[in-house]
Amino acid sequence: MTSPVTGATASTPTPTGFVLRTPEDWVDYSVADEASENRMAQEVWARARDGGFSEEQAGQYAERLRRSVRAARRAGAVHAAGVFQLYEDGPLTATVLVSVVTPPATGDIIGALTAVGQPTWADGTWRRVSTAQIPGIGTVGRVHGIQNVTEDGATMRCAVMHTVVPLPGSPDVLVVTGSSPNLAEAEELFELFATITGTLAFTWEDEASALASPQASVGESATGG
Repeated sequence: MTSPVTGATASTPTPTGFVLRTPEDWVDYSVADEASENRMAQEVWARARDGGFSEEQAGQYAERLRRSVRAARRAGAVHAAGVFQLYEDGPLTATVLVSVVTPPATGDIIGALTAVGQPTWADGTWRRVSTAQIPGIGTVGRVHGIQNVTEDGATMRCAVMHTVVPLPGSPDVLVVTGSSPNLAEAEELFELFATITGTLAFTWEDEASALASPQASVGESATGG
């Protein structure tokens, strides 16, 4: 599926889609509308139960993922994927979301990111700001750390990585966000999120994931529950 992106300039064509590769055991989720979120939550619950999760674990994961996908869709998400696996020491869950975002101000967004400090807060949360290179795309901005993530009123501490990718021919940026509540594996997860993001490639006029942000469901406001 492809669709146009607004904000293109005459000199630089704007990509119509992208490719992002995830490991074989990851599952793609629909971010089309609220009904898709509910179907996704039911499917994830069934998959988690088949994978060995208890009913409570499966319910908690499905609901957390539903909230993550809904919050991301309202913020401009165009793609979502995740993994849930059960090990002897407990479940491992992680998600990657891709969003199209219009920066609040024009200018060098990567420069603005890297000018931000590297704070550590008293509650144990922290963030680090850096740049990275994606083959075929170039320099991108990156923020990673341990953050309190609030979605639909529920707060969870997660390992989070945001990668900000300038969108050619457009003032918008593509943001790839990886997150997981498995803090004990944070460093390994940061490496995994970086590896997944490193597979990003833009496409033009073909059947890749589209770069047009989904619209809110009928009767659903951008800030509603």
